[in-house]
Amino acid sequence: MKELVENLPRAQRLINRWLRRTAFLCAVAVCFSSARGQETSDVRELVQKIEELRSAGKFQEAVPIAEQVLKYCEKNYGPEHPETADSLNDLAFLYSSMNDQAKALPLYQRALKIREKALGRDHPYTAISLNNLAEAYRESGDFAKAEPLYKRAIKIWETKLGSKHPNTLSGMSNLALLYQDKGDSAKAEPLYVRVLKVREETLGPDNPQVANSLSNLGTLYYHQGNFAKAEPMYQRALKIYEKAYGAENPHTANVQNNLGAIYLDQGDLVKAESFFKQAFETREKIFGPNNPATGESVNNLAWVYMDAGDYTKAEPLYQRSLKITEQTAGPDHPNTATSLNNLGVLYQMMGDYKKAEPFYQRAQKLREKALGPNNPDLVSSIGGLADLYRLEKDYAKAEPLAQQALHLSEKKFGPEHQMTATAYNNLGAIYEGMGKYDKAEPMFQKGLKLFEDKLGPNHYKTGAALDNLGVLYREKGEYKKAESYALRAVEVTEKARGPQHPETATCLNDLAKVYDAMGDKAKADPLRQRAAEIRGKTKSKSASPQPSPSPSPT
Repeated sequence: MKELVENLPRAQRLINRWLRRTAFLCAVAVCFSSARGQETSDVRELVQKIEELRSAGKFQEAVPIAEQVLKYCEKNYGPEHPETADSLNDLAFLYSSMNDQAKALPLYQRALKIREKALGRDHPYTAISLNNLAEAYRESGDFAKAEPLYKRAIKIWETKLGSKHPNTLSGMSNLALLYQDKGDSAKAEPLYVRVLKVREETLGPDNPQVANSLSNLGTLYYHQGNFAKAEPMYQRALKIYEKAYGAENPHTANVQNNLGAIYLDQGDLVKAESFFKQAFETREKIFGPNNPATGESVNNLAWVYMDAGDYTKAEPLYQRSLKITEQTAGPDHPNTATSLNNLGVLYQMMGDYKKAEPFYQRAQKLREKALGPNNPDLVSSIGGLADLYRLEKDYAKAEPLAQQALHLSEKKFGPEHQMTATAYNNLGAIYEGMGKYDKAEPMFQKGLKLFEDKLGPNHYKTGAALDNLGVLYREKGEYKKAESYALRAVEVTEKARGPQHPETATCLNDLAKVYDAMGDKAKADPLRQRAAEIRGKTKSKSASPQPSPSPSPT
């Protein structure tokens, strides 16, 4: 049995897959008796081939081989043998890696039943099956089913292996990731801190496992909008990985990518581009030009250029990322939907709404087909399409989609999650466009409060929510309120995104409009001039208001 290892994280803008770590999934190597001679030797070769394809990210190619191994185990060892459970686990891992949890779940469930019967409910191998099944539920957004399975696995490992065993610590990290996904930082942070402390004590401060814990905490702080805490975590993790593995290593590239995402969100596009390029060059050299990890780096670089308003550089990169994803994951995979969605965002930013719409629509259909109508990933697809229709002033199409996104977000993430806050903002922007200010105001206020509570008062999403309210009160003629919110929006956005970011320009321009409405041209003109200078440098077009702040790398 392989020890639990930390898989390479995955990336996504709106949810940044490279900014989060994936929970530990354990692939158990199938061991065959030498009595079967050549046939057994052939199967060993198949198992080795599965491992090679899995390491290369070629999960689709590995699936039929894993199915062949499973049939061999069922025929030669029986449907309830531990080695059959191992092969079930391997096949489920492939489906899980492809985000096909509907196929992974029954396989993990069957493997768990076999291990419970053959090894006992409290065996460490049984705990691995519990962990893997919990991970599949977490990826499906079914947190209520995942949590008790994680806790049961941790309890088994603590009892059988000890509180400081790597498997126990891995299980705690997985549980922390679950809480992070739920938006419950108060529960996630102490678990991550505890794991980090134990790893530092038992392994030393420069161990790669310590770097993994540092990266986990960095990701948590990133999602809280606390870049001041996240950045040193990633910087320390980067030094450990560079010392342990060298500059050209997947783990090193992952942290470089994470740092790039922080600088991108802060509006420091020069630093963001530098780190994303380093990660891309490493991944392309290690994995090749058509590997999913390479494709994700291509995508992240595209986000830098799109944020800078350099659409001629961004477009071919997004198209290349889409091509890689279609080739590696398949044309109907959720990851392909993400790439399609990103191209929709690009064309929307370019003001080409007719070109953006089919990309959004295809992304939504793929996700519905692959994940079901109630999957959390649909929140961003439906919300993005609703915002597109808002910009086209097609409120009859926009409103029901935005309401659907809000309902789905509340159902899946809860009423206090940041995804729900974004859904409130999106619906508020639609009501504002329709002139329904009494409906828009509570939506914007709810969104602002959630962003402040969950991400902090100085996060860029908080700044965008403040700007939305400033625009709303200006349109209502409540200029003192508008000025107050617009001033705060400029202060927060400039601090979070940087003084030269397009979103800073949007907030400055919106504040200028408030002063125009108040008849204070002396205050309005310099703000408008500064906004124009920023946009002249970035060549960016930002829509106002911004119900959904600029996305993060997908």
